[in-house]
Amino acid sequence: MFGDPVANPMHWPVKRLKELAIQINSGNTPKGGSENYVEKGITFFRSQNVWKDRLEMDDIAYIDEKTHESMKRSSLKHGDILMTKTGRINTENSSLGRAALYEGEDDMANVNGHVYFIRLKEGVNNKFVLRVLVSPEYRDLIRSVCVGGIDKRQLNKEHIEEFPIIYPPSEMIDNYIEFVEQVNKSKVAVQKALDETQMLFDSLMQEYFN
Repeated sequence: MFGDPVANPMHWPVKRLKELAIQINSGNTPKGGSENYVEKGITFFRSQNVWKDRLEMDDIAYIDEKTHESMKRSSLKHGDILMTKTGRINTENSSLGRAALYEGEDDMANVNGHVYFIRLKEGVNNKFVLRVLVSPEYRDLIRSVCVGGIDKRQLNKEHIEEFPIIYPPSEMIDNYIEFVEQVNKSKVAVQKALDETQMLFDSLMQEYFN
């Protein structure tokens, strides 16, 4: 429907990400590092929590209110896009430039210095922008502009600000996102059915062999 979002063969209007955003910044790593982590508190996202189109909570860290307040510039809002700032580029699951959507409550999470947050202007479809940023074509673009050593690289803020974002008509974007969300709901339903089938199978195996 939209074609390659980088080469843009469909000749859609293009805007730089900084034109669509209110704010693009990375967070901070508190002085003392992990010594600031608490058992419960404000969710603190690090690069290992940001994957392609999903946030992994298995290894999540927390900071207290005082630390969070000292880092309020990077306090997250619902709908912010998170993107990893540093990482490797020579693996299938390259850790550089992975992006996901924060769908939690306003000001109940923060990010460290290895994660950017992208806050878009009102009316800009953040889910569509995310789909562009996680596309295979964007992975190649990120690899071409990042800086650093042979293995570990970094995306500078200026790189992200200049990312070209195709911008088709709003109706097309809305229809596409609605389709994507329906597909995701179907995937969840199928996975639930598979999990239930596996549980039934395991239960039957116990009956047979116990």
